[in-house]
Amino acid sequence: MHTYRIRLYLLALVFVVTVNVNNAATTTGSYLSEADRARLKQVFLNSLELSDVAGVNYAVQGLKLLGESVSKLQDVCKFLATKSSAPDATPEALYHITSAWRSLGSCSGSVPSATITKSLTDVLNNDASTVPDLFYAVHALNSVGQRKWDTQKLIKGLQSALKKDDSLLNLGYSFHIAVLLGADGTFAFDRIEDAIVQADEVDSRFLQFEGGLSITALLVNGAYKLAGTINKPPPITGDQAVKFANYFLSRRSVQTPKGAYSLLEVLNTLTNNKFHLPVAITLASPPAVSSDQPKVSVKVSNLLGKPLSSDPLSVTAESATRVGDEVVVLSKKKFEQSASDRTMYSLNLMEVKPERGLYKLTVSAALAKPDPRLVGNVGASLTIKVMCAVAVENVEIGTADADQTTQPKLTKVLFPNQLATTIEADSLQKLIMKFTLKDKTTNKLMTVHQAFVRLYKKDTNQEIIFVAEPDTSKTYKFDMDVGGKAAEFGHKSGVYSIELIIGDAVLSNSFAWTLGSVNLKFAEQSAAFAGAKDPYLYAIKPEIKHLFREPERRPPVLVSNLFTGLLCIPILILLGLWVKIGVNISNFPFSLSAIGFHLGLGGIFALFGIFWLQLNMFQTVKYLLGIGVVTFLCGNKLLSKIASERKHR
Repeated sequence: MHTYRIRLYLLALVFVVTVNVNNAATTTGSYLSEADRARLKQVFLNSLELSDVAGVNYAVQGLKLLGESVSKLQDVCKFLATKSSAPDATPEALYHITSAWRSLGSCSGSVPSATITKSLTDVLNNDASTVPDLFYAVHALNSVGQRKWDTQKLIKGLQSALKKDDSLLNLGYSFHIAVLLGADGTFAFDRIEDAIVQADEVDSRFLQFEGGLSITALLVNGAYKLAGTINKPPPITGDQAVKFANYFLSRRSVQTPKGAYSLLEVLNTLTNNKFHLPVAITLASPPAVSSDQPKVSVKVSNLLGKPLSSDPLSVTAESATRVGDEVVVLSKKKFEQSASDRTMYSLNLMEVKPERGLYKLTVSAALAKPDPRLVGNVGASLTIKVMCAVAVENVEIGTADADQTTQPKLTKVLFPNQLATTIEADSLQKLIMKFTLKDKTTNKLMTVHQAFVRLYKKDTNQEIIFVAEPDTSKTYKFDMDVGGKAAEFGHKSGVYSIELIIGDAVLSNSFAWTLGSVNLKFAEQSAAFAGAKDPYLYAIKPEIKHLFREPERRPPVLVSNLFTGLLCIPILILLGLWVKIGVNISNFPFSLSAIGFHLGLGGIFALFGIFWLQLNMFQTVKYLLGIGVVTFLCGNKLLSKIASERKHR
C-alpha cells in the first residue's frame, strides 16, 4: 500500500489533537475569561456613538460591570440630557436615559426629573399600560429617586396585565418590578416556577427559554434577585442553575450591546446570590502529559474566573480512568494549589506511571467549611492524553532475491545514524526493512498509528510512500518487490533516499529518520509504456456506418409472376362478387376527407409493395409517417361525419 505525492509524514510530525472538556450535565466547563471581557468591552465602546439611548445605556452599565470607565463622559451626559427633554420620549427611552444617568453618577446638571416623573406616573395610572411599560416606568422613577407610587394599585395593574398576557417576557419584567416592591413582591415569586418549567433543555447540558439570551437572562436574573429580596430560595435546583450557567457561557461571544449587558448582569447575579454558586472546573494546562511535562493543571473558579472564597479550597482527582478498557489508574488524589494564583491547582499524573492513551479525569472541589451554595463542583470530567516517548530498535535493512532462493542480506542501523554505503537493488530483488518500537516509559513493545517508509529521488523530486505493517510479535516489516513496483516508480532507476517516519497522537517524539540510500535498477521499459507512438493506435479510424444485411437471391421471374398472379386471385374474386351483388357507389361521400382517407389507405398499401420491392426499413418509415398522418386526420373526420349522419336519421 502506498500514497503518491502526499506528504503524510507532515501529519505524523505535526499531529495535533484537540481534546474538549467533556463535562457532565451538572458541571460547568468554562468561565468568563480575560479575553471574553476584552471582547465585551469593545462591544460596549462601539455602542458609545451617541445615536441610540438604549445602546448608550447598555454600554454605560456594561462598562460599569466590567469596572471600566466611560470615555467622553461629558458628551454622553449632554446626549442623555438632550434626549430626556424630548416631548415624545417613550417610557422605554426614559428608562434607558435615567438608568445610564444614574450609572454614570458624575454628570454635571440633572435631567428634568419633574417632567419625567409626571410622564412616568401617568403610565402607572393608566389601566391600559403593558407590563414592559410598567417595568420601564417603575425603574425610571427609581433611578431619579421618585419611588412615590401606589404599591397596591401597581400590583393590581400588573396582575391584571399578566392575566391578559403572561408570556415569558412579561413574567420576566414582573419579577424585576417586584424586586423594587420588597416584601410586597411575593405575588410575583409564586410565578417563578411557572416560568422555569417552560425552559428548554438542550443536550442535557443547557437550559434556555424561547427567545434566546436576553429573555433567558431577564428571567433568571429576575428570579434570583426577587428571591434575594424576599429572602426565600427560588424554585430552581442546583442542576438547573448549572445548566443555565452553561447556556450563558456558551453565548459569551455575543456582539450586541443588549446581549453583552444581559450576559454580564446575569453572570454577576449567579456569582453573587445567596442560593447557588456555580463552580467552573476547567483544564488550564495543555491536554497532554508526558515524562517531560507530568503535571495536569485545572482552574477552579466562579463564572467570572475569580476565586470561589477566601477560605481554603480542596480539589481532588476522584479517579483517572483509561478510555477504552475502563482501567482506573488513580483514585482520590489531591491537587496542589498554586502559590501565585488561588484558582490554579496541579497534579503530577505521571507519578502513577500510566500507559499511553486517553484518560478521563474526574475532579471535585469543596471548601474546608461546606458551602451548600456550591453547585457543579462534583464530578467534572476532563479528558487528558498521556504521551510517551518511543525508541526504535533492532533496525535491519537490506535486499533479498525476489524468488527467496537465498537468505536476505541485512545490515543493522542504530538510530539516528545512517548507512555507510548505498544499497544496490535490481528488478529481481526485494528491498527489506525490519524494526521494533518500544515505549521508553514502560520499556514495552508498542505499535503506532503511522509507520511509513519514504523513498525520495532528489534530482526528479519524486517520492513514493509505503506503509510498514507490524506482525503478531509487534515487529514492523517493510517488503518491496523492486520489479513489481517498477511501474509505480515510473521505471526511473537511480539513487533514492530511505526515510522512516513514525507518528502517533500519543507520541511526544514523533520523528522522520533518514537511514541511508538505495540504488534501484529497474528493467527497461517497453515501448508501449514509454509512450512510443503506434500509427494504428493513434490514426483516424474510418466512420462507422450501419450496414444492412445483403438481400437474399431472388427466384426466377416466371416463379415470381406466377406467385403474384396467385395473390391477385382473391382481389379478382372480390371484384367479381361486387359486380354480381351490385355495389352502391352513389353512397360514397365525395368529400375531401373521404377521398383523402381512401387515397391515403391505398398509398399505404402501395408503399408496402414498394418496400417489398426496393425500399429499406428506414426509408419506408419516413414515407409512412407523412402518408399515415394525412390518412389518420382524414379518416377521423370521415368517421365523425358518418356517425353524425346516422345519429340524425
